Amino acid sequence: MSLTVHREDDFDFLSAEYAELYAAADATVFQHGVWLHRLYRDLAPARGARPVVVTVRRAACELVLVLPLVATGRVVRTLTFADLGVADYNLPVASRAVLDELAADPGVVRGIGDALGRCDLLVVDRVPDSPGAVTALLAGSHARRHRYDTHLVTLGATPEEWRGTLDPKFVRHLERKYKRLRPRGERVLREVTDVAEVEPLMERMRAFRAARFAGRRAVDLVQDDVAFAFYCAVARDSVEHGGPGRLVVLEVGGEAVAITLDLVEPDGELYVLVGYDVERLRNYSLGLLIVDGIAQDAIRHGRSWLDLTVGDEGYKADFGARPRALHQVRLPRTLRGHAALLRHDGELLGRRVAKQGLGAWEAQRARRRTAREERSRTVEAERQTTST
Repeated sequence: MSLTVHREDDFDFLSAEYAELYAAADATVFQHGVWLHRLYRDLAPARGARPVVVTVRRAACELVLVLPLVATGRVVRTLTFADLGVADYNLPVASRAVLDELAADPGVVRGIGDALGRCDLLVVDRVPDSPGAVTALLAGSHARRHRYDTHLVTLGATPEEWRGTLDPKFVRHLERKYKRLRPRGERVLREVTDVAEVEPLMERMRAFRAARFAGRRAVDLVQDDVAFAFYCAVARDSVEHGGPGRLVVLEVGGEAVAITLDLVEPDGELYVLVGYDVERLRNYSLGLLIVDGIAQDAIRHGRSWLDLTVGDEGYKADFGARPRALHQVRLPRTLRGHAALLRHDGELLGRRVAKQGLGAWEAQRARRRTAREERSRTVEAERQTTST
């Protein structure tokens, strides 16, 4: 049957045909219809991003592929996947068999290139595992691996079985932290089912994160009003309609001390946003306890994996997470696009070198401080010996 490529920038991501396609696709929950509906309706206009949605239909009717993109920039006209900083993974919405079929059809590949319209640069960021399915659809594109990974935890059949795979010292550390919390009251991990709780809990999460990120050089997207409104909308939709996420609260003595917004797939869970009380409970390792609780709860719900998502933080290895490669697919289509890529790469390299230099400087300062303190102790010890 014939395949036709379309531009459908007003595509309905809450439609039955998209739900059917998504259910059969090898995409991720960041391509869920509710997530993309909110992104296009709420986040994109606030960011000045314009929808660019490319579809492929069989016999001009059956939907077999969706490429959800946005256009940004005026000086350098850039197309990116529908990401806008809030998505950890980006993939075409289609089954693997269909992707292979489409990539082998020169007419479809050419049609996708034409449907993209005029742009200087196309970027599909954070493509998990192999980027081949994306590069095959975008003629002339190339991929490079990110310097950071994402991390996946394989869960057991029971919480006890899974915990048995972890380092016993780490498990004992968790149990000591749980024990320290006992005098503060009963510990309860629960999923929010009342939509009236969503806004207050999301605001509490935001305040927790503000305290946690204070003084750091990292940017917390949750403190951005537009991004925060987007996350709140997804949380409300999830509580009201059962997907794509769930809001989970760790309570101690009836008070919320840690809150997560996770996204859920049929056989797994993605750990997306978390906030916990670092001001009052700094020494209780709440960040570790909420991950442990989420993992055990996911097992009880019959899920086989927990995705700790992007970043190479050390705690992920403690939970038995294995690294999973991420790639960026790039397609400069004009000289301006090539120049923008070179400038972007140069800025990244500059920041990386600066960060390494700052780290070396801080390490040297720490060594000098330690040496001064050691000299002071030595002088004091000699003084006391002499006075004796």
